[in-house]
Amino acid sequence: MFITTPEEIETAVNKMTEDQRRHLRIVISELIQCYLNDDIHGMVLVGRPPYEPFKIMAVNTNEMDAAELLSAAREYINGAVMEDAPPKEKFN
Repeated sequence: MFITTPEEIETAVNKMTEDQRRHLRIVISELIQCYLNDDIHGMVLVGRPPYEPFKIMAVNTNEMDAAELLSAAREYINGAVMEDAPPKEKFN
């Protein structure tokens, strides 16, 4: 479903919970900042499990910077996940 008109946006937003609308405001605010500030780059990933295929949209960035941003995000997420992992010695 591709939402294109103000009416479709209103209908979709009205179906959201208050928490979802609050989160959407944050997401939209961050995206707007990407368009207004040349120093802020963004990416949006959208997919359904098993995440192939997925959509990737770069905001205010070129392919090289988008690849760097995605790599940094991967490192950050891996670090956050591994932070609570047991030491590798416990796997032997």
